[in-house]
Amino acid sequence: MWGRRRGVNLADSPEMDVFFERLERLNRVQMLGLKAAWHAMTPQVHEEAWEAVRAVGRRDGLTREIERVRARALDWSRRGSDMVSYQMNDETTTLQIKMDASEAIVDAALAVALGTRLDLATRETLLGPWVRASEAVD
Repeated sequence: MWGRRRGVNLADSPEMDVFFERLERLNRVQMLGLKAAWHAMTPQVHEEAWEAVRAVGRRDGLTREIERVRARALDWSRRGSDMVSYQMNDETTTLQIKMDASEAIVDAALAVALGTRLDLATRETLLGPWVRASEAVD
């Protein structure tokens, strides 16, 4: 079948819109915390979580949708930002901070998009850094 699986649009769901809206409200310190929390996990933990994501993609025929979510998260990380500045208002620095946190942003976006399709442990692994960084953001 060509194109997107009928009825499934993970990248453009209301849940994803809320996620990206909340992401826009993170300040620099929170974004740096997101990156640090992601890097605090071992590579094995990351690989196990990603294998679970790939398994869901294969099982549910969502591999292309997962790629769309990943692409949307990376696009957000690579463009200018409305991110709340913490100290300086330097767009290049803000963009670099976002790009540095892109792995954590992709993980969180996938956890939000796949929701209960993921087992609880995988979901917590992917969302953990996001939850810690965004706790202060309503």
